[in-house]
Amino acid sequence: MKILVLSANTGQGHNSAGRAIIQEAESRGITGVMMDSLLFQSPRSSRYVEKIHINSALYAPKLIGVGNRLAYKITKPGSRSIAYYLNARNADCIYALMVENGFDTVIATHVFAAEALTSLREKHTDFRSYFVVTDYSVTPLVDETALDAYFIPHKDFVIQYENRAPGKRYIPTGIPVMAGKTEKLTMEKARKQLGLPLDAGIIMLMTGSMGFGNIQDIIRILLQNAPKNTVFLAFCGTNKRLRKSLDTNFGKEKRLRTFGFIHGIEQYYDAADVLISKPGGLSSTEAAVREIPFVQIAPMPGWEEDNVRFFGEKGMAKSGKMPEEIAEAVLSLLTDKEMASAMRACQHLQINKNAASQILDYITNCNEE
Repeated sequence: MKILVLSANTGQGHNSAGRAIIQEAESRGITGVMMDSLLFQSPRSSRYVEKIHINSALYAPKLIGVGNRLAYKITKPGSRSIAYYLNARNADCIYALMVENGFDTVIATHVFAAEALTSLREKHTDFRSYFVVTDYSVTPLVDETALDAYFIPHKDFVIQYENRAPGKRYIPTGIPVMAGKTEKLTMEKARKQLGLPLDAGIIMLMTGSMGFGNIQDIIRILLQNAPKNTVFLAFCGTNKRLRKSLDTNFGKEKRLRTFGFIHGIEQYYDAADVLISKPGGLSSTEAAVREIPFVQIAPMPGWEEDNVRFFGEKGMAKSGKMPEEIAEAVLSLLTDKEMASAMRACQHLQINKNAASQILDYITNCNEE
């Protein structure tokens, strides 16, 4: 078996899930390669879509909500959307790559790639194809795809997917995260390794790979109201402007430490008491896998709203839209140890830490049949 993972540069969650699958495959001696499915049109197309996504999320998030609603509406039984035909243009190039390199299994972590694979399967049947969902919602356009199986984030979504797109095989494995993100250190050990104080509260702020969120107002309120020895760790992702702004506005505040995009962030999860997080499907899953109490910041319209709803209903996170609400929720988790412990227990119960392994188990068994 040789696996090709097709992602898309519309947020790092799709790529992170793909890397988790490849990591698990390679641990079993299976070759795995990941590519951006939009590159098959051209590098320019990939960069263009990525730029649209980033700018919309940063400056016009309502557009994402509008696009999400339209995606649900444009598909009708017996017909296909313009999005399907645009993605189908990549099918022949994808197949040429598969044949040339001997890929017999293809996994999509974005619905654009799933649409291209659906078109490809109408011409060729000599490979297996799968879709990995990376948000706690029903993916738009999934009803016009036809793959061997769909790995969805939780058993509660099976009925929702069957109602939206019946006749498909839905496997509730959870969202895959990389193995290094599942091996939790004790708080004391993590703090010692990172040089963080053992006797202070630590609040971690994650704004996603691109640095979303009204973090400055949240930090300002927390600095005013948190215990005086609290340490704040602000991770700004690739948003250099945000980090520079934080350093400028809070440069004299020794309790605040800022970071750009870093690898190996797992130790910080283990060292912190509370996390403030962008409510992406993958980022929320990673937090829950580490079993850290966290508060989700105001979501973008669409699937992030679904993520917030699901995590709130399951007791795995708190949320807030205004900075004051978010700060209040953070301080309650920082000071109320029973509340924080109950949230960790819910995360442990609801989130599967072995999703990548179970996905590979299923795919391997199918290929051996």
